[in-house]
Amino acid sequence: MVKQIFAFFLLGFLLTGCLNTKKYRDEMQLFQKGLDSIGTYQYKETTIKPGDNLIIKVYTQATNNQEQATVLNMGGLGKTEGTYQVNLQGQIDLPKIGLQKVDGLTTKQVKALLINKWAPFVKEIGVNVQLEEITVNMIGEFRSPGVKRFKKEQVTLMDAFAEAQGLSDDGLRNDVLVIREENGERKVYKIDFRDAQLYNSPVYQLQQNDLIVAGINDTKFTQRASQNFTQKFGPVFTLIGLFNFVLGIVLLVVTINK
Repeated sequence: MVKQIFAFFLLGFLLTGCLNTKKYRDEMQLFQKGLDSIGTYQYKETTIKPGDNLIIKVYTQATNNQEQATVLNMGGLGKTEGTYQVNLQGQIDLPKIGLQKVDGLTTKQVKALLINKWAPFVKEIGVNVQLEEITVNMIGEFRSPGVKRFKKEQVTLMDAFAEAQGLSDDGLRNDVLVIREENGERKVYKIDFRDAQLYNSPVYQLQQNDLIVAGINDTKFTQRASQNFTQKFGPVFTLIGLFNFVLGIVLLVVTINK
């Protein structure tokens, strides 16, 4: 009989372990479905927004002497020559040609614009234009949340995911939000990292100042609630326990003395 009871409890323990393993796998494993149906991702050229910093370098291809290009390389942010911040009106203020509208353009388009505008000042002019960086904000249940900076124009969710060292054990894989400002409107996109269809999301390729928020699972909320309850009522339970202990001693003494 004892052996049968032991076997029953052992079977229950093993079944519970299997169920918990499946539950955790379903909650935490990435790309559980959709891998077979995704195609090659087509990257888009990043467009410039107000607040972006552009690094612009001018040179001449006619000679090794770059003196004629010097005056065009002297502008920029403070002491940082060649770095220009796009103002709220989407413009940058450049030597010789003044304010130029760049909001909504790609770096290739800005390059073509500047070659055309600066051509009268430099013989056989060459211009290099690049975004200084793309900044993404990551908050919530990532292992390493915070501001992530990328020195390239094509940044993806997986780049940011890797930079944040993935989600914490308490992070919800199926409840990651990407919040984006588009044309003065705030849009929210929900991402499920368990489904490879995230590669087809309109926010798979990130933009400047995207905000990525990782949700928290119910276990952490339960733990926090339990901690708060213990902090509030712990002293009361301690007093009750002490009272019961003293009462037990008193009853014991009374019983002995009868």
